[in-house]
Amino acid sequence: MTKLDQIAADAESHDFAAEMADATWEDATEEDPMVTTSLRLPKSLLDWVRERATEQHLRPSVLIRQWIEQRRDAGGSGGIEELAMRMERLERAVFAEDVRPDQR
Repeated sequence: MTKLDQIAADAESHDFAAEMADATWEDATEEDPMVTTSLRLPKSLLDWVRERATEQHLRPSVLIRQWIEQRRDAGGSGGIEELAMRMERLERAVFAEDVRPDQR
């Protein structure tokens, strides 16, 4: 008889009523539960992420989540507005301060 068969046989013949009487119901739920998602990455990029994660003693999924959270918390949408702001900063650094983008 396997260990699993032994556990099943014990459960079939055991009365759990006493244990159930003292039990409490867990009704608290996680406000923001973790969910699993699938992400397709090129092998070279995943290898790079794994290296960064190993350097920080983290799992790759934890590191990716941290990067996403940092981006979110920094308010960066990665959209057109952010790109325009970055380009403007670059232009100010490269061109004379008195030249505005609308004067070119």
